[in-house]
Amino acid sequence: MRTILPLAHSVQFETTIGGRTLSQWTDAIATKAIAVGALLLVGLLVWIIGRLVIRALTRSIETGLPVSKRARKALARAHIDLPVATAQEHYLATLRRQQRAGTIRAVLQSALAVVVLAIVVVTALQMVGVPVAPLLASAGIAGVALGFGAQSLVKDLLAGFFMLIEDQFGVGDIADVGDATGVVEEVGLRSTRLRSLNGTVWFVPNGEIRRVGNMTKMWSRALIEVRMDFETDIDLARAAMLDALAAARAADPDVDAAILSDPEVPGIEDFDYYSVVVRLMVNVSPTTQWTVMRAVRKQMRFIFAERGIRLAMPGDTLYLEDDRPSSKGIARPEPKS
Repeated sequence: MRTILPLAHSVQFETTIGGRTLSQWTDAIATKAIAVGALLLVGLLVWIIGRLVIRALTRSIETGLPVSKRARKALARAHIDLPVATAQEHYLATLRRQQRAGTIRAVLQSALAVVVLAIVVVTALQMVGVPVAPLLASAGIAGVALGFGAQSLVKDLLAGFFMLIEDQFGVGDIADVGDATGVVEEVGLRSTRLRSLNGTVWFVPNGEIRRVGNMTKMWSRALIEVRMDFETDIDLARAAMLDALAAARAADPDVDAAILSDPEVPGIEDFDYYSVVVRLMVNVSPTTQWTVMRAVRKQMRFIFAERGIRLAMPGDTLYLEDDRPSSKGIARPEPKS
């Protein structure tokens, strides 16, 4: 008796999802995961290299660069000596460079991170099959709305960035920004902090700064204008003003060290029916112009009194003497033929 065994056929059933089998989906996911992982690795590598490049570029700002030969020649032609920095001035200059370099570095690194992240995310979405066109359109609309709502903030940030790049002023400088004048205590991307002479702290948005006057960049100028009597001998007055500057330098070593150039008294700057204006100018180290001017004015007061040089008095002043005080002992120079 033969036993007939039925032929067993093995039948395999596979579930399909979206037109693909499970194995096909596994292979596709593995391939895309490898591609996305490689993309993330490339993005990370670009970000690291970019940070190193930014740090190298800003290191020169932080450490400071020596004065170039071209600048030295220009200063020599103008008869201006380079100031010798004190310990405090060196500290302020170092703090200024560090703050400027740190702000620029932070801005560039943030911009690099945003750009790299945006490119990686968009590329990764395209790799996994997600349509990015609607997302980009929505992001564009949101960006336009945000730009209209925060345009003053964007304006302040851009103005602050270019002010730092151009090094218009820094910590320790005395600057006039239109709405406020004082010592710069902090320069940020959005606003600048100044302290005025009376101690008031001003916060000025960078986007509102239309002009910048830096009174202490590289060198400053001490300028003294004296309004003298109309009959004053100009040569005698000029010699007295120069002697006052020499006396101030001899009396105070700090004043002598602050002066960088030879003094100038060009002549008559202005005159009217009762007075003439004579101006003294000299280049000095940054932030020392007021100290020099006070010392010179003190010596001028003594020298003018010793030599009988009188300051101008308004024309409607009532004099109780026969001769005007400003005319005593001063002869009008004869006109040259």
